[in-house]
Amino acid sequence: MRLPTAPVKRLLSLGLKMKGQDALFFQRLFWGAVAGCLAAVLLGQSPFLESLELSMLKWRYKVSNQLRAMSSVPAVSPDVSLVTFDDSAQFDLGIARFNEQRSQSILGEALSVIERGEPALVAVDLDLRGAANPDLIRLFSRYRNVVISLFGSLEGSTDLPAAEFMTHSAAYGYSELTRESNGVVYRLPVNYWTKSKNPEEIGLAPVPTLCEAVIDVYRRVKGVGPASQFMSQLPDQPVYVNFRRTKYPSTSLQDVLSPEFDPQVFKGKVVLIGSVFTSRHDDPSRCNTPLQDAMPELEVQAQAISTLLDNEVIFSFAKDISRHFLIFLGAIFGAFCSALPMSTRTAFFLFGAFVLLVVAQVCFQGFHMAVPVVPPLAVIFASFVLGTVIYLDTDLRERNRELAAARESMQVRAEEERRRIAEDLHDETLPALSAVARMADRLSQDLGDNPVPLQMRERLDAAVSEMRRVINDLHPSVLETMGFVPALENLLNICSRECSIEGEFRDGVSEDETDSVSWFAKLQLYRIVQEALNNVHKHSQAKRVHLAIQSDNGNLVISVADDGKGIDPKLIRKDSHGLINIRQRAQLIGARVEWRRPAEFSSGTELKLEIKADRS
Repeated sequence: MRLPTAPVKRLLSLGLKMKGQDALFFQRLFWGAVAGCLAAVLLGQSPFLESLELSMLKWRYKVSNQLRAMSSVPAVSPDVSLVTFDDSAQFDLGIARFNEQRSQSILGEALSVIERGEPALVAVDLDLRGAANPDLIRLFSRYRNVVISLFGSLEGSTDLPAAEFMTHSAAYGYSELTRESNGVVYRLPVNYWTKSKNPEEIGLAPVPTLCEAVIDVYRRVKGVGPASQFMSQLPDQPVYVNFRRTKYPSTSLQDVLSPEFDPQVFKGKVVLIGSVFTSRHDDPSRCNTPLQDAMPELEVQAQAISTLLDNEVIFSFAKDISRHFLIFLGAIFGAFCSALPMSTRTAFFLFGAFVLLVVAQVCFQGFHMAVPVVPPLAVIFASFVLGTVIYLDTDLRERNRELAAARESMQVRAEEERRRIAEDLHDETLPALSAVARMADRLSQDLGDNPVPLQMRERLDAAVSEMRRVINDLHPSVLETMGFVPALENLLNICSRECSIEGEFRDGVSEDETDSVSWFAKLQLYRIVQEALNNVHKHSQAKRVHLAIQSDNGNLVISVADDGKGIDPKLIRKDSHGLINIRQRAQLIGARVEWRRPAEFSSGTELKLEIKADRS
């Protein structure tokens, strides 16, 4: 477990060392990449997206065909030719079965004509079940280039052609096509080599597909042929037919049997003999393709064979490769979308989606590669959304930090200003008042029984006392001279003396625990306790008040509890200046503040403050 997580730990440690905008940028990149990877993992295997990918594949076929139509006319296949018949009009063959002697005799005549044209091979996609015609068997044995198409479920011997046909034919293959969940034929009907190391699992399926059988015979007859790289694909990596609007020369079986027919049109070609059922569009032998609905299976097989002969098989990516690609794509887009501003992020998203579509179409049309589109688009969109959320969240956090820093700076400046005012009052105003008081004493001596100087002296003494109280409120020097805990106890004593309230102070912390709190935090805590005691004096009508300071799991906890009339914490006015001041000061130093019912009194209110003792 250590090796895979080591790079992540190094990145996190590096990010923690960064400060300011660099740290913010790193956090956005890191969490954006993590969110993008998570989106890729969740969306990469979605069955819904796989079904949409099939629809997108059909769209790519159509776009490719339109682009080819703009640059060239539809091509005529030089390698494949079709021989068809209409079961409702020709030879009175009922439902197009060739499993009786008369029909097989007609097929034998047609094969004799076709073979005189020296075709590369002939693939018979007809029902040859039942008794075998001897003349037809002799044709198979003579030319050894006839491939028989198997059909049906292959679960019993009744689905197979006569054993004599299979014995004397060059090859045979299963002709059923692979239909996707949306009913469209995309995939080449081929078998796959397995990658298992188990010897019993290595090899091809016992019955090859028709197009594979045709290609094997073509390679044997011609001495050359297309590569068989498609045979080594994984079962989860299908290969697709390269559907194009190619025209396949088509000749009816009736025309083949006419005396005027020239069989040289089949020279060197792959000839497919089958039915088109032109009058029965609902027949199951017709299927949907990306370019055409209700296409006869005979023509689809021709498309598949042409794809292999032209070495233009469309390959797809293995699921493992696609999964890794999606994770990489999600990490890249998630990182960038979480670090870029909204306008740039949107442009990046739209440009990335456009590039993906263009690259997928170019790979499909130029390199015969079916690059997945829908899952990457879903990952890109999810990365865009998650990246936007991360960007907004980190931006909000950064703005809150900047606001907190600004408020802390303002508070520091306010405290400095209070200190300056207190020093000015102490150094200038108090001496002036003291000088006036001495002048009042001299007047009292000079005027004798005149009461005015004495009254002036009394009022000046009261003004000096009030001035000293104001100076202490502006800058509590007791924090510097006595320390934090004694300063709080002094606040409680002043409240008890001035308000005739019984006060009790509980000290449960050591000097080291309070020393770990910064001077600025101590000052804010002092101001909060001062405001709380002031509220007790003004509003609570309390007779007793308890002030306690203690340590709890590394946190410094201060509580002010009274037995007054109490307040409902839910009904506290949000516009109360004193409470707003308490909340702001607590938020400024990262302290948690709450009002609750005191456990030690039957009525009243308790203010609880909690701050980390190691806060510096």
